[in-house]
Amino acid sequence: MSAERLIGNLLRVANEDLAGARLLAKGGNRNAIYLCEQAAEKVIRAVLTSEGKQGGREHRLDMMVDQIPDENPLKPLLRAVEHLAAFATTFRYPTSSGRIHETPSDSELDRSASAVEAALKEAASQFGVNLSRKNEPAANARPIR
Repeated sequence: MSAERLIGNLLRVANEDLAGARLLAKGGNRNAIYLCEQAAEKVIRAVLTSEGKQGGREHRLDMMVDQIPDENPLKPLLRAVEHLAAFATTFRYPTSSGRIHETPSDSELDRSASAVEAALKEAASQFGVNLSRKNEPAANARPIR
């Protein structure tokens, strides 16, 4: 698969994940924040792909963002969503004592979703991705500088 097609589809699936997060949040579903994290992870992976790097198999968003050069103007937007990594791991399961972690507040979820949306929209703009056209490659897959 070409880098352009991968970047385009990563951003489109991130957009779908974010829409799903917002929909689940309306019903107070604890999985909303997990989908928000998944959207953030896909945006980060798209940027890593443009840099010729891999994100690995873990959900360590901070380590993925560390691989992005400081010259990339998306890096601060991605730093703003790396805190969501905990919702892909720790918060998905009960604690060892069986306790379920508290669902983030509506305002926390909204702030996180807005941060992911900002990164997603900027990445889509920079890579030339129309988020509503499935399987269409990005216009470019070059590192953003």
